[in-house]
Amino acid sequence: MHIDPLMTGDTLPLDLVTIRATVRRALHERPSLPPAQEVREITDALRGHLELMRQEGTTRRDLLGRRTEAWHRWNCVLDRARTELEGDPGSGLCSAVAYMQGLGRTCRYLADCLDEW
Repeated sequence: MHIDPLMTGDTLPLDLVTIRATVRRALHERPSLPPAQEVREITDALRGHLELMRQEGTTRRDLLGRRTEAWHRWNCVLDRARTELEGDPGSGLCSAVAYMQGLGRTCRYLADCLDEW
């Protein structure tokens, strides 16, 4: 019999409210580029959120039967998260903002997937 890790305390519950608030900050439409310090802070927060969600997603994927449609869906989402985490913001503010927004979109999607589980 399998017991959900959230029930046993083997994983920390994800704070999806905070994650979504950070995503909103990252994707907020602005008339000009945000300050570099703000971009760094949001990017660091998103990277932390994405890593935690990726770990949780991996746990959930591994509970599924390998080669099932659901397993492959989760694997694609996790690959996308891994790819985002392997990226970097580049050397300029424009590229850093684009990277931050990419992280934000991936975080939003993974949060939705985890929330629907």
